[in-house]
Amino acid sequence: MTFTYTPGSVTDITRVRFHIGDTEEDAAIFSDEEIQMVITEEGTYQKAVVECLTTIIAKLSAEPDMKADWLSVSLGRSVDGFKALLAEKRRKFNLPISAGRTVVTYRSDSLQDEAPDW
Repeated sequence: MTFTYTPGSVTDITRVRFHIGDTEEDAAIFSDEEIQMVITEEGTYQKAVVECLTTIIAKLSAEPDMKADWLSVSLGRSVDGFKALLAEKRRKFNLPISAGRTVVTYRSDSLQDEAPDW
């Protein structure tokens, strides 16, 4: 598992780490290889930031809150923080919440085979 974070030599991996807050080697959430895979899959580091934040939220959501004597760990609060960060990064990078497209359909009995001229 490789970890690099070098703000002096900016790479897409460093950019992703900076935006998701994964900058400490001892507490690394993702390896360089995982981040590079997401960058390759998504196409840009901005989209990779959103995908990594979504993955962090999914991982934290799967873990239960913990309470032992005087110690209480609420991962729900962390999830809320990451959701707020995700919304902020979507706005900053101008990325939609969901992507979709419009498909015009025609009645099967209309024999129409061209898009209407609206």
